Order: sequence, then structure tokens, then C-alpha cells
Amino acid sequence: MPSGSALVFGEALIDVYPDNRVVAGAALHVAAHLAARGWRTSFVTRLGADPEGDRIRTTLERQGVDLSLVETDTGLPTGEVTVTFDGPEHSFVIHRPAAWDAIEGPEELPAHDVFCFGSLAGRDVRSRAALRRLLDLSDAPLKAFDVNLRPPDVLPEVLGMGLRRATLLKLSGEEFGEVARVLGMAAEPAAYFDASPALRWLCITLGADGARLVRRSGEELSIEGPEVEVVDSVGAGDVFTAGLVGALAGGVTDQEALKSARDAAGAVLVQQGGLPPPP
Repeated sequence: MPSGSALVFGEALIDVYPDNRVVAGAALHVAAHLAARGWRTSFVTRLGADPEGDRIRTTLERQGVDLSLVETDTGLPTGEVTVTFDGPEHSFVIHRPAAWDAIEGPEELPAHDVFCFGSLAGRDVRSRAALRRLLDLSDAPLKAFDVNLRPPDVLPEVLGMGLRRATLLKLSGEEFGEVARVLGMAAEPAAYFDASPALRWLCITLGADGARLVRRSGEELSIEGPEVEVVDSVGAGDVFTAGLVGALAGGVTDQEALKSARDAAGAVLVQQGGLPPPP
């Protein structure tokens, strides 16, 4: 599948399991999986000057991600998230303060074909301002907004900012209704397209039931979920995003892009953590 250059903005952190500590973060997963697919991937994030930050840098370097835009914060720690489970389902406690809340971003952007970002990275005013500035600087034809609603950080300003600038919006079925409620619009695809003249695709993931991809024309495609024995669902949505972005930007059909995304997510559901195997 053809590849190009990607810019990813957002959180890099450590997921703290009951018996393990894993390099993670929605944006980090997207960056690592795009790099694994052959994309030249630059990651804009911020790490603490601590051992966990060093571990993340080493992991990203091994994954082939460009670290030239990764910042170091001497005052804030590398982010951590405590993960707990109830069967295959998981819940999070996202600790703060964290270095990725204070991303500054570069003054100029490297050449890139796609710009990937999520909602969580905008929870702090500092990273939110950097994200807005970089989105407005970017001339990427594909800007992918991956919604990750994590109360209490469900901010109308962040959701509206991302929706208005995205050409691809990806969110879960539950988030589809919640984002519409927060932004005061109908929970219908047409309302999302009306709110964003730039939006070309709306992707709604449905867990084991698969996913829907709605085009601006109103045409809708769907795919069934992966048939796998789930070990850990952490990161599966992020990997779905990377698969969808890489495929759409690579020029395949929308149905093929859905399949690529579904298969990518299925591959990580059978492992712990959302990173691809090291190359």
C-alpha cells in the first residue's frame, strides 16, 4: 500500500497495569502503527526528563518514529494512566499534571500528507493552543480527528475545534451521540457534516459489531468486527485509526480502507498493549 509523510500530535505516556507498565498513549499508538506501515512519521509530543520519558523515546526510536519534534519538560513528569479491568473491558485514571499537557509545538511544520490528532491532547490550554496553531499551519489534505472522550475532559471547545478542521472524524458509537449532545446538534451524520465544511468522512466504530464509514454524499459503508479472542482492547481504536488513515491516504477504496482498519485493530486485540511488534 502506498505511503507518505505523517504528522501526529498528542499524548505519549505509560499505561500502568496491575502487573505491568506499558508504553502507550492514543497518539503514540497511531504514530507507531503508521511508521510500521512505512509512513515517515513525525510525532509532536512532550515527555518528562525522567526514566519513563527515556523509555518512551527508546521505544519510539525502535519503532521508526521521527523524534525531532518530541519535547522535554524539566518541570513536569512523563504522563501515566492507571488501567483497571472488568473482564475484557477496561477503565482509566489519567493522572495529571503531565508533560504532554504542555506541548509547545514547532514554529514550522515538516512536509506531511496527513495530520492525526485526538481530543484528549487538548485537555490543557497549553497543548490546546499549540494544536490549534499547528492545525491552522498545516496544509495536509487529510486531517484525522480521533475522538477519545475521557471525563472530566470532555470539552466543547476541543471537540468543536477538531470537528471544524478535520477531513476525517473517527469516534465510537457512544461518542457519536455524546459529541452531538455536547455540541448541541442532532446525533445524525448529516449534522456532523453540516457543522464542518471540511469533513469528508465520518467513521463510527461499533466494537465487536464492526464499523460504519459515512461519506459527505450520505453514502454509507459498513464492515463486521474482527473475529478474534480478545486479550486486551487497550489501543485497538487507535490502531483502527492508523489503519484507516494509512489506507485512505494511500488511495485504496473506502471499503478496502475499512477492511484495513478492522484487520489492524484485530491484530492488537490478541495482545497486551497497542504497539506493533518491533521491526
